[in-house]
Amino acid sequence: MSRLRRVSELNKHPSQTRWMVSYADYMTLMFALFVVLYAKAIVKEDSFNVLSESFGKVFHISGDKGKGTTGDGLLTNQTYQAELLDGNNLLPEKGPELTRENLSISESLDKKVGKPLQALKHEMQTALLQLTENGLAKFELDDDWLTIELNSGMLFPSGSASASPAASIILSQIAKVLSSGDNLIEIRGYTDSLAINNEIFSSNWQLSAARAASVTNLLEKFGIAQQRLGIKANGSNNPIASNETVDGRAKNRRVVIALSRYAFESNELSDNKAKLQQELTDKVTEMASDEDEIQVIKLPHGGLRITTRKDQKRLQDNQNQ
Repeated sequence: MSRLRRVSELNKHPSQTRWMVSYADYMTLMFALFVVLYAKAIVKEDSFNVLSESFGKVFHISGDKGKGTTGDGLLTNQTYQAELLDGNNLLPEKGPELTRENLSISESLDKKVGKPLQALKHEMQTALLQLTENGLAKFELDDDWLTIELNSGMLFPSGSASASPAASIILSQIAKVLSSGDNLIEIRGYTDSLAINNEIFSSNWQLSAARAASVTNLLEKFGIAQQRLGIKANGSNNPIASNETVDGRAKNRRVVIALSRYAFESNELSDNKAKLQQELTDKVTEMASDEDEIQVIKLPHGGLRITTRKDQKRLQDNQNQ
């Protein structure tokens, strides 16, 4: 009886450490899981290395050793090592190629650079000196563009895209400067915000495009290769003055000749043609005298008349006869 009593008491008070059996089973299963995952990772290591090499070829990743660089400058051909793909935290001492310090980012692109914009600006200011002094021409220069802003009032009649005689005089002088280089040229047309709707133009978009095209045609007529030319119609967008006043609207009606720092890249045949055209233009320029320089004459009623010394002399001769 005493033995049965002891067994019954043991059943009433089970061991307090039986939970460790379940915990041990759980840890055994987790250990087995991580062993399987590790084994799969080892099996896929070769495939991962192949993938890393493929990425290296696509993105031009090189493992060649280089030398460190010092000083300031633009770094090109930077190499990102394959060790980054393998998860290494430290890289061996390597460095990219160093170019000249004064090289800008845009110059590193594989593009042909034209005549320096600063030189073109100086030549343009000399050719359009009287227009600049009378506020009829404005220049702006940045890293990529030289812009020459011309008021459309002296180039076109109101609401028209037919170039005035003054436009031919001005653009002929501009073309002489442009012929000395091969920079790309963009003609930008602008209008004021007043709506237009006549038998020729139904919107300011059409008017600005037609005026830009008219300037482009004149430049081509004066010897500028059409491959260098392009047009951009802006309509009434990007005003430089308020459209609420007459003076502001007059300023907004303008044509901008934008010269790019990049040059037109042509094939060999076009180069030969352009070379012959350039030689012809140089001969014509040499033959031209001061009589072709632009003259801005202030009229008694306050207006301005744009002409040349030659035309002014011819007019005076006719008046004296």
